[in-house]
Amino acid sequence: MKASKRTLINVSCSVITLILNLIISFFLSPFIVENIGVEANGFVVLANNFVMYGQLIVTALNSMAARYITVSYVQKDYKKAQLYYNSVFWGNLIIVAILIIPAALFIVFMELLINIPSELIVDVKILFGFVFFNFFIGTAMPNWDCGTYATNRMDRMYLPTMATTVFRSVFLFIVFMICVPKVWYIGLAASLVCLMSLAINAYNTHKLTPELKILLKPGQITYSKSAIKELVGSGIWNSASNAGIILLDGLDLLICNIVLGPGVMGVATLSKILAEYISQLSIAIRDALAPGLTIHYGKGDMNALLKEIKRAMKITSMLITIPVAGVIVLGNRFFALWVPSQDATILHMLACISVMGYVFTSGIQILYTVFPTVNKVKENAVAVLISGVISVILMTILVCFTDMGIWAVMLVSEVVCLIRNMFFTVPVTAKYLGVSSKHFYKQVLVSVISTIVLVFVGYGATFWIPNRGWGDFVLTVLIMLIIGFLIQFIAVFRKQERREIFDIIKRKFAAFRR
Repeated sequence: MKASKRTLINVSCSVITLILNLIISFFLSPFIVENIGVEANGFVVLANNFVMYGQLIVTALNSMAARYITVSYVQKDYKKAQLYYNSVFWGNLIIVAILIIPAALFIVFMELLINIPSELIVDVKILFGFVFFNFFIGTAMPNWDCGTYATNRMDRMYLPTMATTVFRSVFLFIVFMICVPKVWYIGLAASLVCLMSLAINAYNTHKLTPELKILLKPGQITYSKSAIKELVGSGIWNSASNAGIILLDGLDLLICNIVLGPGVMGVATLSKILAEYISQLSIAIRDALAPGLTIHYGKGDMNALLKEIKRAMKITSMLITIPVAGVIVLGNRFFALWVPSQDATILHMLACISVMGYVFTSGIQILYTVFPTVNKVKENAVAVLISGVISVILMTILVCFTDMGIWAVMLVSEVVCLIRNMFFTVPVTAKYLGVSSKHFYKQVLVSVISTIVLVFVGYGATFWIPNRGWGDFVLTVLIMLIIGFLIQFIAVFRKQERREIFDIIKRKFAAFRR
């Protein structure tokens, strides 16, 4: 029950945080597009994609840090945990020193490398400057997010995130209203939020894991070459995996910019936003559940680990299939209201392509965390990298030698990624966990059937609701959300599991009332 309670709290906080961000973005994004234009807005996503390229190097050292620190911490080997903690810090400082010069040169000569409208060159350069600043300052600081991870107190990270999300939106609304609209305001807001988040994470780590400190006094052992080698030895494969992810999903906008033009890049950016939010939901749930998996593995409790994975598959199946069905049923209405200046039908069709993979993988999202948990990341990295290379080659051929254009950009990566998940991720993770892959393929079938049922029910339930504005749209969303949640809650969870969830909720309400 204690594990179920912590899982429910972490997932609830992560989902509430994401919903708040989603609601704010629904109002903020059209406001930004209206003020700076669809082309300028596309450069915001492009700037973040460029940071992903720099993170490939950082990932080699940092991606496994939380895992190694947590395993040592729960085994009460605080000296070893602190050694990892300090080694990551000093290694990151070296990485920042190496990357900061090429980043500055890229900003200076940016207009020679990518297509930027002449009137936006200065604004885009300032935007990239802020985005790169966030990357470097976040990398140079100690690994402060490991405190909430090692103690499985992710709620202490999610709750402050809600406040910074509200701050960011209020700041942008005010600055766009009183100043001449500039795209770099978005980067400035992100930098302020980055600094606030770093301060909050530092406080959490100090309170939750006081044993973890950066050692600066003379004579203290502050790092270990063997620890760095161990971290990089595992993390380098996560870098390779991230390179594959960039090839699958991070180069599409760059290809659009170079081959099809900034306008098409802006359309692709808008069409992918719903899929991006579903991806954020999936990542939020996985991040909320990952500490529990790592703690169970560190303690050697494989039965608890498998139980946690089964619970996670049910949670992701319930929470992800509903918005996927919502995109399919209500996407056209949403885009028509959200960006009325754009072609809603085209955006809806592109959005359906971008969420296609989740129809099959909604219930098995947690399997992505198995590789780092059991420290078996090499095979997955190779598979992701190969699929990324194949995706870019096919995408480039179709864009350059056919008339498919943006359809090729959106479709190829989804198909390639789905094939990799079905024929690699499912069977290989089952092998590492020592279970039959049929259990996971069964969950794939459940996700497909659930999505189909929700789509038909959604069309049936919302067919008679008029489409006269945001009020009708919100009513439609609420009806579909309630119906979908009830169907999934009854179908996914057993009677005993539903009773446990209700007991936890009742105790929380009782404690709140007192």
